[in-house]
Amino acid sequence: MIKKQYNLTPEACDEISEEVMSFCDRVKTDRKDKQRYRLSVEECLLSWLEKGCEGRNLTLIAGKRLFRNFIKLEMDGEAVEPFSAIKEDYGDYCDSFLVYLNLRPEYSYTRGKNNLLYRINRKSPGQLTVLCITILIAMFVGLVGKFLLPPSVIGFLLNDIVTPFYDTFFNILGCVAGPMVFLSVCWGIYGIGDIEMLGRIGRGMLIRFVGMTFLVSLGSMVVFPILGPGLSGSSEGGSQVQSILKMVLDIFPSNIVSPFVDGNILQIIFLAIVIGIALLYLGRQTRAIATAIEQINLMVQFLMNVISKIVPFIVFLVIINLIWSNTASQLDSVWKLIIVIIAAHIVAGFLFILGTALRRKVNFVTLLKKVIPSFLIAFTSASSAASFSSNVSTCKKSYGIDDSLTGFGIPLGMVMHKPISAMYNSILVIYFAGVHHVSCSVGWLLIAVFICAIVSIATPPVPGGGAIAYSILFTQLGIPMEALAIAFTIDLIADFMITAFEMLALQMTMINVSSAMNLIDSKVLRS
Repeated sequence: MIKKQYNLTPEACDEISEEVMSFCDRVKTDRKDKQRYRLSVEECLLSWLEKGCEGRNLTLIAGKRLFRNFIKLEMDGEAVEPFSAIKEDYGDYCDSFLVYLNLRPEYSYTRGKNNLLYRINRKSPGQLTVLCITILIAMFVGLVGKFLLPPSVIGFLLNDIVTPFYDTFFNILGCVAGPMVFLSVCWGIYGIGDIEMLGRIGRGMLIRFVGMTFLVSLGSMVVFPILGPGLSGSSEGGSQVQSILKMVLDIFPSNIVSPFVDGNILQIIFLAIVIGIALLYLGRQTRAIATAIEQINLMVQFLMNVISKIVPFIVFLVIINLIWSNTASQLDSVWKLIIVIIAAHIVAGFLFILGTALRRKVNFVTLLKKVIPSFLIAFTSASSAASFSSNVSTCKKSYGIDDSLTGFGIPLGMVMHKPISAMYNSILVIYFAGVHHVSCSVGWLLIAVFICAIVSIATPPVPGGGAIAYSILFTQLGIPMEALAIAFTIDLIADFMITAFEMLALQMTMINVSSAMNLIDSKVLRS
């Protein structure tokens, strides 16, 4: 633990900056993250100096709390928020997104002190590295155990150790799934009202982001003839109408508690939309409730980060179970799914660029060259946050999008613009519906389109979110939980591709949104 006192001066800023770099080196922080923390601390301190805080007592605290490294700045005196310009321009919503994505420190004012908290990410092996090591070890242990252990011992290990751990993990996912969707949807709707300066622009952008997600989810149903089990009840028109009507009526819960007890995601989403609109309509009168929802949402994100730590262990158990229970045949047709996923991503990326090029009369190759740097960063890191600065820079300098729209639209889009995730979810549920012979009617397809789009938006871009999303999708669409095992394994690989194409799609949508609002320099875009 480090705790040092300073008087806020330009000289002290340099000393604190060096101390931050030194601490990040000691806790083995990634080089890019280390530079980002240093620059952010310097930006904060300079902001305080510009706002007349020179000479105030300042405390630098750095250490570890609950297994997480952190850096905290405490400054005495009246409240002076260093990043208030963002709130003045775009409202609390945008600033909350940056904190939400771990791209900005958490600010608070308590007991006469200004507090800035940075949660430090420790350098760790890449996700793909961990996955490969886990799979190799699991295959080795599984094959060795299958040939050396007697069937009675294997049966004991599967029934009394592997299965209980496996079931407990999915119970945890089910516990977190409902609150996660409710909080994400409710907070997202309420946040529209915080965009005071942008007003119509903010709402228009949000509608475009969400609309694109639903449109791509619907378009993804073209793979149903390839992967799906076939449409059931296609000749029974009355039955199909009755099924769709029942789906609509079942959205309305009998009470406010039963959706969470029963895990009915459609009803949970309905409640979230209703409560979100009520909070939006009442505005500042319900500020305390909205703040509570946002803070509980942060707590759920923390739980998802914890869940993500044990996902490799679950993948290990899944592979062991597949080998020892002789059910590895479930993987026979996975190659078909992987080919469809790769092809769908390439086609979607091509269509996003081609559509934008035709609408804005820009050369296709020119757009492709401009989008590649951000695409590669997202692809190699599987992190939307890692590509944030590149996305902002590309939109401003390469496309000529207005600074205010870029600063607001990129963080908003990283959370609310999820067409590629919706497409991936749709392909996944169609495939597993075919594998497990789920009865798929027109009503089932409509629910799939809606759920895949909503879940993709409601799932935060943090580790552990995908695991919960699949449990929601499979439960709601009648797909057996056994499918989650393979879904987890595929997701760890597909995540790199999903993130990269998601950022590509976001940049193309930003071009179209800014063009519709006359907030783009067409000469820069075409150059």
